[in-house]
Amino acid sequence: MLDVAEYLYIFIAFALSLLIHYLVIHLTHQRGIFLDEHDKVQKVHDHPTPRIGGLGIFLASMFMLNDQATGGYLMLAAIPAFIAGFLEDYSGKVSPEQRLAIMFLSPVMAIVMLPDSILSQWFFTPAAGILGIVASAVLMVALVNGVNFTDGQNGLASGTVLISLLAMMIIGVQLNDKSVVYVTAIVGASILAFLIYNFPAGKIFLGDGGAYLLGFMLAAIGIIVVQRHRTEVSPFLVVALTVYPLWEVAFSTFRKLFYDHISPFTSDDYHMHQLLYRNHSRGKAYLPVLFLLPAQIVVSCFAIIFYNNTLALILITAVYVVCYVALYFYERRRKGIRGAAAGRGLHDV
Repeated sequence: MLDVAEYLYIFIAFALSLLIHYLVIHLTHQRGIFLDEHDKVQKVHDHPTPRIGGLGIFLASMFMLNDQATGGYLMLAAIPAFIAGFLEDYSGKVSPEQRLAIMFLSPVMAIVMLPDSILSQWFFTPAAGILGIVASAVLMVALVNGVNFTDGQNGLASGTVLISLLAMMIIGVQLNDKSVVYVTAIVGASILAFLIYNFPAGKIFLGDGGAYLLGFMLAAIGIIVVQRHRTEVSPFLVVALTVYPLWEVAFSTFRKLFYDHISPFTSDDYHMHQLLYRNHSRGKAYLPVLFLLPAQIVVSCFAIIFYNNTLALILITAVYVVCYVALYFYERRRKGIRGAAAGRGLHDV
């Protein structure tokens, strides 16, 4: 489907991402900058680690510009989301409200420049256009934050996004959508190079910049697949393929408000991957990934098979959500942890 030049660009994107991450690891340690503190409430590492892995992914993904109609506009729209996170990685002093305001520019730019990023297929009313714009913006912002929420263990957030993008690429091949195949391959190759340094050793982290970038890309590409092939693809496909980060942000918000009785903007260490880490990993930061990513792979495989079957996709998503909630509260109660009164540190993100 792709031509020789596009395969070459994919390889170069992988190589460039590999090189940039190698340089970032060495330069940040030499200069003592962009290093993640190891005494934070969410920490699973014992020494300062570079937190700007998103930089290599962002720069390598520039090869999407070769596909001007889709990839070029996606890269332009992704800039605010990446900057919102990168500023936090640099200073650590950007408030959640400020980051939200900056990252919100990305869905606005995508909607303006890419009509295919407007999720109107969910609505069948005269106001479908407005509702579709709102739904698209909400989904993109939710996934930006959802991927960031899952970024707590080596390989988890990046692995989750990579699996979903590979599923979208396979569906793109089945739909003969060359543009989707190319942009997912470029971003996927950039993530794969990052994973070589991030998993299992954790020599570099995504950081907020990387998490925001990948969350936006995942949402925007997913919506584009659904909208371009509305007669062939279920509108629920994008939800099924991104169910883990989507449910993570939704569940965490409700959990903090109604179970832990804290602000949803307050950071804590009661996310699923953090519970699995404390209960099972025995200090090995990569083990929660072995619990969570196989579930993501299973869901993605079913989504590929039933990409045009809304009922099946809803059932797959529902089963995942039920299993997630059951496992979460089982793990939460393993050591009698109930609510924020357990005494672990909390702070504003």
